[in-house]
Amino acid sequence: MPVASALAAPITGGMAEREPPAAVLWITLLTIAGLSLAMSCRRWWLPLMLWVPVAFAVSLIIAELADPVIGAAIREELGGFYVLQADLCAALAIIVPLAFANSRFDRQDVDKRRTRRLG
Repeated sequence: MPVASALAAPITGGMAEREPPAAVLWITLLTIAGLSLAMSCRRWWLPLMLWVPVAFAVSLIIAELADPVIGAAIREELGGFYVLQADLCAALAIIVPLAFANSRFDRQDVDKRRTRRLG
């Protein structure tokens, strides 16, 4: 009986317990950047494989922050600076794999042009 009442009780935790800390957001961004760099050194298109799950995860984060009820509770409990950091990390997580793939692709294109001129 106590288990059933515990399951039926409303969750009393706040938004801060459900959201990752800002340090986790930044560490995740650095991990994505490191993986993107390593993957782009192997093949230019490999960071694009990382981009798909990252874009999905970012869409979930942005959806929570944009929700009128949940987003307002997050802003109230964690502050506007947390929302700013979450938005910035989300945007950079989307851009970084694309930027590494693009830079590596451009380098290969320039190398091909040089070998055509020399050869």
